[in-house]
Amino acid sequence: MHFSIDNELEVESKTFGALISFMRNSNDYWYIKDHESRIIFINDYGIHYNGLPKGFNPEGKLDHECPVYWSENADVIQASDKNVMASQKTMPALMTCIYGGRQKMVQPFMAEVTPLIENGKSIGVVGRAKKLEMYSMYASYHLTDGQEQTPICQASLTDLFTDREFDVVFYAMHALSTQDIARCLAISPDAVTQYLQSVYAKTGANTLTQLIEYCYCHGYDKYAPFRFSSTEFYIPLVA
Repeated sequence: MHFSIDNELEVESKTFGALISFMRNSNDYWYIKDHESRIIFINDYGIHYNGLPKGFNPEGKLDHECPVYWSENADVIQASDKNVMASQKTMPALMTCIYGGRQKMVQPFMAEVTPLIENGKSIGVVGRAKKLEMYSMYASYHLTDGQEQTPICQASLTDLFTDREFDVVFYAMHALSTQDIARCLAISPDAVTQYLQSVYAKTGANTLTQLIEYCYCHGYDKYAPFRFSSTEFYIPLVA
């Protein structure tokens, strides 16, 4: 059994034990599913943000069998899982988690779903989701330290960036690498670099750090591309 993510992690194992041991101690949201999309494992970090009822064990369950809001997206999730297994390629997705009980706090994640391959055959998928440090993309407010935060806006910012340039800026602001951005947008890393160079020329920035500072100073961190306007739990980003 073998899988890799972001070229950061290469794993070969005869059992799921080695994978689960790594995932238990991670600060990212990890899960494993079998070839039928049944949940084999979700780490504690993922369970916290999933809003699963206390004491509920998701192992062996399909998405629609879990008593949570995202069970309504089961068809989309399972179709994406099948696409990953059939293509044997990593695919990105946006996951928007609602957690915190009555407080209904919202946390977006950028996920990558990768096939688990054994002897050349896909036997399941493994998902890794990284928290996006941004405000809620819902129309409603959520509270932090008793203060209301303005919800993020969906906009193209055509007065400064083209739609595709802002796609690249958005991902760059959330610490995705050039390779990650290219995968999410289904373009080449060279194309990402070209878009960034265009953005640098427009903003006067010379480095990514300067670009991010510019965007925060001008309030562009409050905006997201139109594709992020959906409030659904799971949105595959590459067809």
